[in-house]
Amino acid sequence: MEQKLLKKYRPEAVIYLVLTAAALIVAYFRDLQMDIALNNTSNLVANWFAATGEMPASVLLTVAGAFLTKCFQKKWQKVVFGILTVAAGGYLGDFISRRLFEENDFSFGFGIIFGVGIALVFLFTLKFIDIPKKYRRPLIAMAFIGIAVMALQAGIITLMKTFWGRVRFRDLDADYSRFTNWLTVNGNTGDHSFPSGHTAGAGVSYLIMFLPYISKKLQRNRPLCFGAAFCYTTAVAITRLVMGAHYLSDVAVGGLVSFILTLIGMKIYEALAAKDFTLRKRK
Repeated sequence: MEQKLLKKYRPEAVIYLVLTAAALIVAYFRDLQMDIALNNTSNLVANWFAATGEMPASVLLTVAGAFLTKCFQKKWQKVVFGILTVAAGGYLGDFISRRLFEENDFSFGFGIIFGVGIALVFLFTLKFIDIPKKYRRPLIAMAFIGIAVMALQAGIITLMKTFWGRVRFRDLDADYSRFTNWLTVNGNTGDHSFPSGHTAGAGVSYLIMFLPYISKKLQRNRPLCFGAAFCYTTAVAITRLVMGAHYLSDVAVGGLVSFILTLIGMKIYEALAAKDFTLRKRK
């Protein structure tokens, strides 16, 4: 199993960081003008991503919980993580019902039932899939790291939104007098444009960069793992400008937070693998 994958992602990481730096430079001078040019709140694609863009963060909890339930061997561990998986499924179902369907007196309950059903089907399916023993500990580490990345990005984004207090484009006055550039920290104004939570949530998809750790066959698809996550996150980011919810700098930093946390997670995984998985093989 490949344990030094992070170095192989170096070209993709350099390209990503260069593009992000370029976006922030452009944004310093043209943030407002880009939103004025792109704003179109009736765009169907933009509305779709407004509703679903953050879904990777919601799906992650259910997927990670299911694999933890499968990979842990003790009964009490399976019970604990099975319950957490079902709860995460309920959260996912509520997310789907609130974002994709008209709210009514029954939508919350139906959403919970739908999400719990998804979690139970996933758990039931994994029950019949054999995961070799050598993969269990790596998968457990990946699951916990993924959950940590999701939680940290949510916390960091929330704190930054509070401190920056930047007004959204759609909330600006007609003369745009309240607009501030992305380097201006306004304090807790009640406005939460910078950075973009939607883009950070979409950026949780960068965790699929972990997949090549699992097998040599998946290592050949390393560029695809990065490319798929990058394209999805970029699509969500662009549509946030179209909806007038964020500026270019907002989405650039939102995606950057999740990407950097993913790289840190990969570094931690490799450190754990070197100290644990390798030593275990020598015994």
